[in-house]
Amino acid sequence: MAEIDATQSEANVSGATGPAEPKGRTGAWLKLGAFVLLIVGGFFGVKATPAGPYLTLEGIGDGIEWLRGNAWAAPIFIGIYATATALAVPGTILTLAGGAVFGFYWGTLYNFIAANIGANAAFLVARSLGGDAVRRLIGKDSKVLNKLDGIVEQHGFRGLLTLRLIPLAPFNALNFGSGLMALKWRTYATATLIGILPGTAVYTFFADSILQGSQEASRDAWLRVLVAGLLLVLLSFLPTILKKMNVRLPGMSTIVVFLSTAVVSMGGLGLSTTSAQELPDHTEFTDVLAAVVIDAQVDYAGLAANDAGLRAYLARLDATDISAVTNATREDQLAFWINAYNACMLKRVIEHYPIKKAGGFHGLRNRAAGRPENSVWQIEDVFTGDHCRVAGEERSQDEIEHEIIRPMGDARIHFAVNCAAWSCPPLIDRAYLAATLNEQLDERVRAFMMDTEHFDVSTVGDRRTVHVNKVLDWFKEDFGGNNEGIRAFFAEFADGDYREALLDPGTKVEFFEYDWTLNDIPR
Repeated sequence: MAEIDATQSEANVSGATGPAEPKGRTGAWLKLGAFVLLIVGGFFGVKATPAGPYLTLEGIGDGIEWLRGNAWAAPIFIGIYATATALAVPGTILTLAGGAVFGFYWGTLYNFIAANIGANAAFLVARSLGGDAVRRLIGKDSKVLNKLDGIVEQHGFRGLLTLRLIPLAPFNALNFGSGLMALKWRTYATATLIGILPGTAVYTFFADSILQGSQEASRDAWLRVLVAGLLLVLLSFLPTILKKMNVRLPGMSTIVVFLSTAVVSMGGLGLSTTSAQELPDHTEFTDVLAAVVIDAQVDYAGLAANDAGLRAYLARLDATDISAVTNATREDQLAFWINAYNACMLKRVIEHYPIKKAGGFHGLRNRAAGRPENSVWQIEDVFTGDHCRVAGEERSQDEIEHEIIRPMGDARIHFAVNCAAWSCPPLIDRAYLAATLNEQLDERVRAFMMDTEHFDVSTVGDRRTVHVNKVLDWFKEDFGGNNEGIRAFFAEFADGDYREALLDPGTKVEFFEYDWTLNDIPR
């Protein structure tokens, strides 16, 4: 009887475990299928929603413009980013968008919050749907699985932190892959929190630097882009570098963040380099300008159709010996280079006239910066590309302005050089001459102050505000480095109520939005 009971008991146990195993495997397969469906379906599903077009290279520009005009931009952005990350949509382009929309400081914060929310959501989805399913299918007694668990338990935090610090490591793969491993959520969350901060800061800095470089037309600004790229490379090799230096990895992310922030805090980089016959008298350039400058606008179509005078003047600039320039008086040098900048800018425009909308990443940068379709920014490397021969060398607009003219130390040049934009202080219908240069530059400052599109003083109650062109904000270092310096500069040219407002320490300084529309005559 006991033998029968034992046999029956064994059968009952067998019966209990037998059906349970298939049931467990079926449930595991269902969970794994749901996990795969969620990732694949989410990835392609998001692209099929109204948000889908905004996740493309071209569409992200529209998304940036839309966000900028929305009062709830920050929470909307964080929600979109976090959701996209949880559904395995690549987040790099969203990180760059955050930098373009919110700038470095706020962009880094919002990107960091959104990436952490999305990464933890992805981990929990993988853990609840995929992790248990994988273990059931492999078998809980698997030697391979047990060995892997041991590795994760021993090196989980440091290993994940190392991978998080490498910006080129696949972010989404780490999110979901970690959820499939025997990694504690607290370990994952901590390593993610610390590890993604440097990469987030650098990617955001990179996007913000691109936008600043695009808006400021400054070689200094584009050097920040180069530095951002070098930081990305540095982060990619950071674990190897630290290992060579016998430095423990945990805690080193603070140094990287400090490094990223320090670069952003850099002001101007202070570039200054010095660049068989007499200098040109600029008569030819006056003839060119008199024919095409009409009410502060330029007849580019007419100039493109008849550019013989401009080409002749440019040839004269090219033939000028550099020693003749460097040995000339300061006024001669300044007049020479201001005219050279303006003549080369005209050349740049008519070579691409009518200007066509740029495509690809170049077009994306323009859309992110809100530039019009006929802006000179649609021209590839418009300010940084060497395109115009002056004094025997091929030069760029940035070289002439930032490396030659600005180091000469006269802030009035910002009212004389013209970058072919509507908001740029206007081109005049005559060349600048050494004999009358001071009078001409003073005249340009006063004309600037008479134009309410460039300069205005408003009073609300007892609060006064000076509104000035954005150019002065970009090149603030040439005006003393602060708003007080800008007010003091204009006070020298003002009188009456304007002078009183400019000398008042309580007067605020604000900057007009810059319009990059081509300064073409109406057609």
